[in-house]
Amino acid sequence: MSKRRERAGETVISVTSAQPGRSQDLDGRIVRYAWMMSIRIVCFVLAVITPSPWRWMFIVAAVFLPYVAVVLANTQRTTTVSSPDPFIAPERPAIGSHPGVVTQPEPDPEPDPDPGVKIDTEK
Repeated sequence: MSKRRERAGETVISVTSAQPGRSQDLDGRIVRYAWMMSIRIVCFVLAVITPSPWRWMFIVAAVFLPYVAVVLANTQRTTTVSSPDPFIAPERPAIGSHPGVVTQPEPDPEPDPDPGVKIDTEK
């Protein structure tokens, strides 16, 4: 089995249309072979338990199953990977996403040109 480490919940982003790696193919072959050998073990157990006509069929299956398992395990899967969808980065939250209210400072009132002279603005 391969000794690669996989992180749970990690999103894998594909940036290529390359086929799956050899380690992934090898893992699939090992699983297929293990299933076939487990069926062979079941055939041996059933050969011991069942009556005569069925017994011989299970023995024949248990004898020929390793050959079939090797052939099926060594067949190369021709899986094609479709082109990946474009990656759209998730929106990042802004630092300080709730800024306070921004106000403009009030303009200074115009200074009096001559502090001694009073201008009458009421009429």
